[in-house]
Amino acid sequence: MTVTIYSLPYELLSSILEEAAFLNSEDIQQYTYGVESTSAPQKAQRILRGHVAPDALRWLSTDAIRCVDTKWHDWACQWTQSRELHSVNQHPSKDVVYRDPYLLLRKTVDLFAKHPSLASSVRRIFFDGYYGIETNAMIFRILKHCDKLDTVSLPWTTLRYGSAEDWSHLLRARNNGTVLLSLELLAVDLKQIQLIDRARQVNSRPLESANVSFGHLERLKLSGSSNLLPIQDDDLITISRTAQLREIHVTGTTAITTKGLMAVCRASRETLRVLEHSPLSDDGFEHPHASPTNGHACEKVVQCSCLNNLAVSLPTFCGDLFLKTSVHWAGEVQIRAAAICGQAGTLRQNPDSQRALFDVLGQARSLVQAQQGKGIELNIEIFIGITFANCLLLPF
Repeated sequence: MTVTIYSLPYELLSSILEEAAFLNSEDIQQYTYGVESTSAPQKAQRILRGHVAPDALRWLSTDAIRCVDTKWHDWACQWTQSRELHSVNQHPSKDVVYRDPYLLLRKTVDLFAKHPSLASSVRRIFFDGYYGIETNAMIFRILKHCDKLDTVSLPWTTLRYGSAEDWSHLLRARNNGTVLLSLELLAVDLKQIQLIDRARQVNSRPLESANVSFGHLERLKLSGSSNLLPIQDDDLITISRTAQLREIHVTGTTAITTKGLMAVCRASRETLRVLEHSPLSDDGFEHPHASPTNGHACEKVVQCSCLNNLAVSLPTFCGDLFLKTSVHWAGEVQIRAAAICGQAGTLRQNPDSQRALFDVLGQARSLVQAQQGKGIELNIEIFIGITFANCLLLPF
């Protein structure tokens, strides 16, 4: 009598086929890096970058088995409907396994160190969620390998924990003729347990170094607010000493007032094209505005001769903002202020405030008409809060 695999008991045959399917599952691709559709029949799904779905893995591991005959095909179909792969440990140990939360950052450091040509291909890079001293040090190690980087988004803590050498290296003009053009600093509130950690209460003050220059930077964006060492007016004032920016964006923060903003406007008045200052909406216009702005804020904005995109919050504003018809403003301009310069009291109770408001609106209309005469479409939106009962005004 000839003995074949078909002569074996079904239980033994099933164990052999299951072991074969398990070995097949180790050899096939475990990850997918694009959009594809691989799954069991009647259950198609789109899989994006990540692990191959368990049901798809079971189906692929039994491809060869299903082709043998009907009996093996039926076994494979039944097995693929099982809930768990054979590779899942049915009796896991209770040992605690540590997973490095910064493993991806460490691997990136090693990858760029071993393959500098790969790092040289990086043009934009974004870091989020790394707020510690150790992780900030790894961020700067990564950035030192990216010698053609033009855009970077960093946690605001890098401005506190980074050294003057780190920042000087990031902002310098490189030997290959490239420079960093855009810098974004993202701030968030930390948990209370993180705030009480004294190791985090460190400020290396790299901006105070004469070797740190923002002269090559074109775009600066400061986004978000933090309860730990936030970026403030003094930081912007220090940056303005070497900056010649084309764009400045300050959004979602109450730590930066017009004092710091106007310092940047004054320093970059011949290059600035985009000016955006949008405080936290929950704070309205009660966010801290330093009164000593070293001059009239309206005049400082108008002095930016190249400015064409404006959305700004000011403590007060007046018609001086719209007097200069040689400005390059275009598109939608947004002006938000608590009151009109030199006026006190509410709009209803103070006739002088009413006349001042009418004058401002008239000057805004004149500027819109002047721009239209040049073939430039301009819309001005004015929001006056608190003393003017939160009015949204459109000159036309």
